[in-house]
Amino acid sequence: MGNLADVTKDEVVKMTVAFTEPQELLLEISPSLQASSWQESQMYTTPSSRWRAYMNQICLHGFLNWVKAEYVPEASIWHSSPGFPAFWEFVNGTAILLKEKRVVLIPSEAIDGSELEVPQEWVDIPSWAADYYLAVQVTPDGEWVRIWGYITHTELKSLADYDQVDRTYCIDARHLIKDLNAFWMTYQFCGIEEMKAAIAPLPELSTVQVENLVQRLSNYSVTFPRLAVPFTTWGVLLENEQWRQRLYQERLRYLRRAAPTEFSQVQVNLSRWLEQIYDASWQAIETFFEPNSSSLAFNFRTSSGLNAAAIKRAKLIDLGIEIEAQKVILLVALIPEANQQVSIRVQLHPACNQPYLPANIKLVLLSDQGEVLQQVQARIQDIYVQLKLFDGEVGECFSIQVALDSCQVTESFVI
Repeated sequence: MGNLADVTKDEVVKMTVAFTEPQELLLEISPSLQASSWQESQMYTTPSSRWRAYMNQICLHGFLNWVKAEYVPEASIWHSSPGFPAFWEFVNGTAILLKEKRVVLIPSEAIDGSELEVPQEWVDIPSWAADYYLAVQVTPDGEWVRIWGYITHTELKSLADYDQVDRTYCIDARHLIKDLNAFWMTYQFCGIEEMKAAIAPLPELSTVQVENLVQRLSNYSVTFPRLAVPFTTWGVLLENEQWRQRLYQERLRYLRRAAPTEFSQVQVNLSRWLEQIYDASWQAIETFFEPNSSSLAFNFRTSSGLNAAAIKRAKLIDLGIEIEAQKVILLVALIPEANQQVSIRVQLHPACNQPYLPANIKLVLLSDQGEVLQQVQARIQDIYVQLKLFDGEVGECFSIQVALDSCQVTESFVI
């Protein structure tokens, strides 16, 4: 018998179909992951982009947690943007890295499973193109995701119909391989085989062109930015992480001006705290700590330099991992100052009677443009971490992010 590592992809698929029944992957999504994913999705600007982000979050973390536990412990999220992936504002789909191979998950609510629609960005942007594309059905309640088939980049380019209106590659379900066992055998034994077809390079854009594009596409009246300019132009803009973030930030800024009421629904209004009006999820710190708690009393009242005038609230943050130690308590305190300014202290404490924070958990302060202003990371046996005291004035916006491995939760605030 020959070396199994030399078996081609097609031979692996045939062997698998001959000896096993087609197998789909059905993953249950925990309520905590649903909740944290929905919370994360509120950073996006429209109802459709929020729902798209929500579907991709539960799809990404559900699959990633499973694949790391079962097959590839080194699997990781492809994007590295601080806070959140800005591309979900514009494009459906999410990518993970299985060592040297990229896999793109394409979630959909369609229940018939008759075809897979892959946005052109994931196929024709050279740095985005994947080796494999997985078809994922998300149930309307978000409780399950079903991975029901896959196809390679080469097969997608050669067999799919290109829809010029939606800029998607549409592939009939009969061309997808329905056996997920075949996918893992292909991945394991055909790792060196090229799965991608040739991709034409994209043109270059000047700084002036980029500025003009961002100004044009950030206008909230442009409902579908990805369809508003030629694909080659759009692809260059989206491929550059800095430009992509810039476009998202400008659209967000435009929305704040054009529809402040809509945007205020996804932010915590700290000025209302000064009037003793609090969101239901932000509770008195005594809710989470005993009145005589030495950790709370010493850390948050003494070493932080907070006086009796400080307004303090706490929120339980669930990172969507089924381990109690991955729930933490976010503490925020306001100190009113003169001239409509406040000083703000932020701390992170362990929850569920855990003595220490999870090692390597991060507490991050982000500007309203997504820039990292401060960051602190817990060490082994840290009982709390805190950001440096910072100031703000009425109308300013910022975000606090709690991140651990591939899981992250972001809280958005306006003073």
